Amino acid sequence: MARTKKSETAGKKKAVAKKDPPPQPESKLGTAEARREYQRRYYQTHKEKAKEYQRQYNLTHKKKARIGHGKSNMIASREVVRSTFNTNDLMHSPVEKTLKMLEKIIKGERLFTM
Repeated sequence: MARTKKSETAGKKKAVAKKDPPPQPESKLGTAEARREYQRRYYQTHKEKAKEYQRQYNLTHKKKARIGHGKSNMIASREVVRSTFNTNDLMHSPVEKTLKMLEKIIKGERLFTM
């Protein structure tokens, strides 16, 4: 291996130091703008697919019944969905609620299942 003179290595180090610094990454604002532009382009290219998906979704899923808006239209009551009580309901509810459940079972308003 051949040795180099000290003056040659010093010259090489100075040349390295004179190189331009690496480019800085874009600022946060530039990144946000780029992301917005990408999303806008993506939306434009996939708009028809999204609309078709929404049409299919609306056909397969029912919407809530709209009774009206405001306090005056809050009269509508819900239908009772459950018609039975089971042992878990009776065992894990407070005493007062359990008594009401038993009264409903005895009157025949609700059924009891095991």
